Amino acid sequence: MKKKPSLGLIKKQKSTVAKKASAGKNIGKKGPGTGFKNLVNKLKKQGKSESAAKKIAAAAMWKNIKR
Repeated sequence: MKKKPSLGLIKKQKSTVAKKASAGKNIGKKGPGTGFKNLVNKLKKQGKSESAAKKIAAAAMWKNIKR
């Protein structure tokens, strides 16, 4: 069974992260241009498909949350 990447976060924390990502704000990585959409666009330029780019960006988003 796979573990959810948001395991250990309360509902309010998950909601805050999702709102930041949809608003285009930084998703936990360092530096400018690390919003969810920017990261997806960078990955697509590297040759990733749309769905693969979104999965990678989502994994990075959940991985870099301060717990």
